[in-house]
Amino acid sequence: MAPVVGAATCDADPVALVPARVVVVDDDVAARELLCEVLTGGGVEVVGEAGDGLDGVRTALEVDPDVVLMDLRMPVLGGIEATQQLTEQLPCTQVVILTAYGDHESQRGAGRAGAYSYLLKDTSTKLLLEVVNQAAKFKRGLEAREKLEARETVAEP
Repeated sequence: MAPVVGAATCDADPVALVPARVVVVDDDVAARELLCEVLTGGGVEVVGEAGDGLDGVRTALEVDPDVVLMDLRMPVLGGIEATQQLTEQLPCTQVVILTAYGDHESQRGAGRAGAYSYLLKDTSTKLLLEVVNQAAKFKRGLEAREKLEARETVAEP
């Protein structure tokens, strides 16, 4: 019997079937709106937006996204500090830095803060979507491992 076209198979990746859930944090309203359009057009679910790092952390804590797309230089709380807070408070959520600044010090700071990836704002839409989806898949893998470890701990005598 031939398989039904479009039917899920046993070897289908269920993580890939669920859209990435993203919070966009950028103080530039026009850039934030454009990013939301690009992400939504690429099949990503934008679950929150913020105009500074502090509001970005608050929003992420409320909605528990897969990925936070974070600008670096913002008022109130910068992207590196916000990334540090997010990696401490939501350790599975992945932060992707998206900035106009490609200097080595910013890259090192983002890495030390726990960012999953560091992209420049002139990155292609294709690469941006690939990185966001990879980060979401990574987050879901971490969560699945945590659940499995919790079950194994409960099952041990």
